[in-house]
Amino acid sequence: MMTIIAEQPLMLAVMFGIIACGLGYAWLQTGDKRMAIAALLFALLVPGSYIVASRIVTDRELIRAAVFDTAKAVEQNDFETAVLVIEDRGLRQRALAELPNYEFERVGVRNVQIRMVEGSYPPEATVDLDASVTASLVRGGMRTVRVPRRVIITFQKQSGGQWIVTDYTHLPLAGGPDAFTPNSL
Repeated sequence: MMTIIAEQPLMLAVMFGIIACGLGYAWLQTGDKRMAIAALLFALLVPGSYIVASRIVTDRELIRAAVFDTAKAVEQNDFETAVLVIEDRGLRQRALAELPNYEFERVGVRNVQIRMVEGSYPPEATVDLDASVTASLVRGGMRTVRVPRRVIITFQKQSGGQWIVTDYTHLPLAGGPDAFTPNSL
């Protein structure tokens, strides 16, 4: 229920608006003041649904923010900040070994799909996204090449409410793993 309130305020606003209109119509037909007051209260709930939704931060929003903050850090070639979201020391070292091989000029993230893993404890989510980077090899002949990749990330919620990365991989947009794929989930 909280997810609907926080992530879909338009649906609630439309419902409240329809009820307010119905009560307003009932007031016009009957002249009953109680109907007018109820219509007014439901009309006030329309902007209220947006206010409440803006103040609630859901797990999906936290994960989405972590993804975009990490992408921004990678774009700025700030790899230490980019790997802060990774809890596992081995996984962090793998990322720190891979990222400095490239000099990033642009990192774009789109088609972010967050799937919460039902029944997992602690809560987990799998994020599947398309990343488009413009990068150069630090040691090599590739300069300013646009590389689209499919990135799959597994997040786990910590006791403090923070979401951390427990695993990740990246693949070509179509097909299976290639020579640049670090691992398979």
